[in-house]
Amino acid sequence: MAKSYLASRLTLLVAAFAGLFLLFGIVTWYTIDQVRVQGKIYEQIVSGKDLIADILPPPEYIIEAYLVTRQLNDETDPSKISELIERGDKLRVDYESRQEFWRRELPQNSIKDLMTVTAYRSAMQFFQLRDEQFIPAIRAGDHERAKAVLAQMHQRYEAHRLAIDQVVQQANQQNEAFEAKAKIIIANQTTLLIALAIAILAVVGFMAFYAHRSATDLSTRIKMASEIANRVASGDLATEVPVTTRSDEAGQLLQAIQKMTLSLRGLVMRAKQASIELMSTATEFAATSRQQEATVQNFGASTNEIAAAVKQITATSAELLVTMEGVNIVAGQTADMAEDGQAGLRNLDNTMERLAGAANTMAARLAAIREEAAEITGVVTTISKVADQTNLLSINAAIEAEKAGEQGLGFLVLAREIRRLADQTAVAKLDIEQMVKQMQTAVSAGVMEIDRFAEEVKSGVGNVVKVGGQFGQIITQVKTLSERFDAVNHGMRSQSQGAGQIGDAMGQMIDGARQTSQSLREFNSATESLRDAVSVLKQEIALFHVGT
Repeated sequence: MAKSYLASRLTLLVAAFAGLFLLFGIVTWYTIDQVRVQGKIYEQIVSGKDLIADILPPPEYIIEAYLVTRQLNDETDPSKISELIERGDKLRVDYESRQEFWRRELPQNSIKDLMTVTAYRSAMQFFQLRDEQFIPAIRAGDHERAKAVLAQMHQRYEAHRLAIDQVVQQANQQNEAFEAKAKIIIANQTTLLIALAIAILAVVGFMAFYAHRSATDLSTRIKMASEIANRVASGDLATEVPVTTRSDEAGQLLQAIQKMTLSLRGLVMRAKQASIELMSTATEFAATSRQQEATVQNFGASTNEIAAAVKQITATSAELLVTMEGVNIVAGQTADMAEDGQAGLRNLDNTMERLAGAANTMAARLAAIREEAAEITGVVTTISKVADQTNLLSINAAIEAEKAGEQGLGFLVLAREIRRLADQTAVAKLDIEQMVKQMQTAVSAGVMEIDRFAEEVKSGVGNVVKVGGQFGQIITQVKTLSERFDAVNHGMRSQSQGAGQIGDAMGQMIDGARQTSQSLREFNSATESLRDAVSVLKQEIALFHVGT
């Protein structure tokens, strides 16, 4: 396996850190070696201080003030004497100032006692003799007295020098002790620093090893996750993700990819099943719509036949109306002739024969109307069945559209429109049935009246020879026939109006059939679109492999 990029970078970074830390340790060791006690820089500083100490005594040692005093003793020039006195005063001020400093800074020990008590007391006695006795004697020119005072000052100076020598001796001893302690501390700290550097290098080495191994393991699992993700992205959902119990980022990534693969696998399987169901539903929709379209076409043909029959009924009703008007006129003429007396009796036979023929014609035409009404009843029954089947098909289509979800919203609207048309057809069917029943009732009444009329005409023809004796009864019967003809005429008008209404209703049914056919064509187009969409979905889903 190729070396991990992440592991290489981590190893390079750790190596750089180790190198820089090693360089830091070397620089630290070199710096400590330079500034350590008795080191090169330390020796240079101490050498310079020793040189200055050899050349310029510090203010705490009053040797310079003592020398100035001896010089004053030998000087005769007043101006020189004044300068030396001022110089001596300055040396006293410097001494007292440094005494205040060391009194604050030195710890409480024998050196402080020698510096601030023993040496200080002798020096102050020296300066007191100088200021109170020696300087006045010099200014007065009394050299003998000045010498005597100088001898006393020399004793105080010697006492001061002795104390200063003891201070120097103890300070040197103390410095040697400090140097020895500093050497020990530096040696110990150097050893500790070396040990710490070794420990840090060991930790860094372990960190480098652990980081390299962790990075290699992490990189391996990330590469594995990348390969699995690429296979899943290419459509291979049957890829098995190795089970891991690691809780680090790579383990969480593998677990997330495993969950994602399982979810996608389930989703694709459900999508395949749904596409199959959608294809089956679309096929059923197509078959149902074709069947419904054929039914609507048959319904349109039947409607056209009903319209033709209604037109014929209307024409027959008009003819019957004309005939009844003629019969009514004939009956009126017969009544007039009966009122004229026996003079028109010779024409009664022919008139009765015409009445009989007209009655037979009316009976035949009413029978034809009854048969056509029966045919209309059968067609209405067929319309009722078609409406019921259309309603059932629309309900099934609505159920299938509900199952299809958003893809079936268009089919749901079409199904509702078909169902509305079916309901309108059912309502029109009920109107037609009501009208046909009214027409059948009127026809039946007319047939009964015509039958009675025919019987009466036959009886009149058979008894025409007896008309002379019973002419008053004939006039009465003719008047009765006239009234009955008026009733039949009124019934024929109602029948004609009913036939016109039936024609209007059939026109509405034809328009509904056309709308239903148009809706079915749109429904077929939507079904084809659904099948195309399902086919595309199946092609897209076929790219994924989910295994067995």
